[in-house]
Amino acid sequence: MKDYYLSEFPPELILLLSAPLSTASLNALTLTSRRTHEILQPELESRITPKLGEKLLLWASDSKPHIVDKLLAPPHSIHPSPGNGLDNLTALHVAAKAGNLEIASMLLEAGANPAASWDQDEYEPLHLAVINEDLAMMRLLLDHGAPLDHCFGCDGASENALHRACSLGHMEMIKLLLERGARLEARGHYGTPLGFAIRTGNVEVIRFLLEKGADANVAAPLFVLLVGGPPAPLSASLLYIVMGLRHPRSDDEYGRRMLMLLPQWAELQGRTPVRWEGLPLGDKRKQLMALLMAHGATKDGAMATITRHLKPLAEAALYSEEEYLQVIAGMFKEAEEAIPQVTG
Repeated sequence: MKDYYLSEFPPELILLLSAPLSTASLNALTLTSRRTHEILQPELESRITPKLGEKLLLWASDSKPHIVDKLLAPPHSIHPSPGNGLDNLTALHVAAKAGNLEIASMLLEAGANPAASWDQDEYEPLHLAVINEDLAMMRLLLDHGAPLDHCFGCDGASENALHRACSLGHMEMIKLLLERGARLEARGHYGTPLGFAIRTGNVEVIRFLLEKGADANVAAPLFVLLVGGPPAPLSASLLYIVMGLRHPRSDDEYGRRMLMLLPQWAELQGRTPVRWEGLPLGDKRKQLMALLMAHGATKDGAMATITRHLKPLAEAALYSEEEYLQVIAGMFKEAEEAIPQVTG
């Protein structure tokens, strides 16, 4: 129907014609012209039930603040917190994921729950903000009481906001979270925030966390997924992890599959079995070992793991046990000599 003909109809007739239309069809008709919009919009809004309003709020919360504002206000007064299908997705999740500060602020002021979890990974709005590296959204959510240390992930406890920020190497997010009280020793699937930073090898973040008092002697898992029972050791000190020792069975098919989870995988991928060369230390490995040792990491923790699993570790490196221990001693010696350089 052309706008010309509609413009000739009296309002009463337009309303009468619209009565049998579905809500979707009525909405389409309101968009045909400014006149039909003015006449039919009140009728359209009168059809918004609480259930429909919740769906519309989800739809509008990524980029339509004027609709969000109307739905939150009387007479609709749609509450922003209840989940709406899709594993309890809320409007605040949508706004946080879209990075829409204006809408997120409107929702929070209307009572949206900043701790609502969504999906089997239990994402909260703060988690989505940190994944997006959205510092402004993080600050807004924290200002409205978003929990700092709640975890997300496939097991519901894989990582929290600080863990992800450390993995990303985003210093401003790390500083903000710590300023607001995030726990420096909170555990996730790579251990503490320092363990997450060690995994990505970000020297700036590692140094910052250590200077903030992070425990350099904590243990961390060597594997996240334990499907099929990977060979021991399954966890070790951070100093051990930084040393990048070849894991038992690293050269067979099973070992390669499991070692894809380790940072030194790139060094092993595609190689035929060759003797592992631990010396001389590369600059970055030396720097990280020296940093940890300068902040209290002891050789004892790493050596306890090495001693306990000496035979398979030496075999994986293609050394005798005596040769292997000599290489380990040389690694510690090089790192100790580098301590003045990393602390100067």
